[in-house]
Amino acid sequence: MKRLAMAASALAASALGLAATPALAQSAPPVGFWTTADGSEQLLITQSGQCSLADRYGRPTTSGSCSWNASYAGGILTIMSAQLYRPAPIYFNVIWVNQNTIRVEGDVFYRRAG
Repeated sequence: MKRLAMAASALAASALGLAATPALAQSAPPVGFWTTADGSEQLLITQSGQCSLADRYGRPTTSGSCSWNASYAGGILTIMSAQLYRPAPIYFNVIWVNQNTIRVEGDVFYRRAG
């Protein structure tokens, strides 16, 4: 009888959408200074919400305020670029590889500071 009551309770909960589902962790933003292995690309993400993607000489190709939309293994970094005719959002897919390595649109970046 107990089993029948528990089964009915579980069925009612799942019918209402109350079934227990595991919580998925959200990835933290990759705050810090990152570069590719050869230094040809530099990415700076600050805690204050400013970001810059620069070339090997430190000249920004995209910079401005930024936001982070987290996912399970990384997220979308959005930089409101001031380098365009009109400020516009530039989106970067970021995947955490480990604590000191991220992939940005397929390019591998290594933490240098932060």
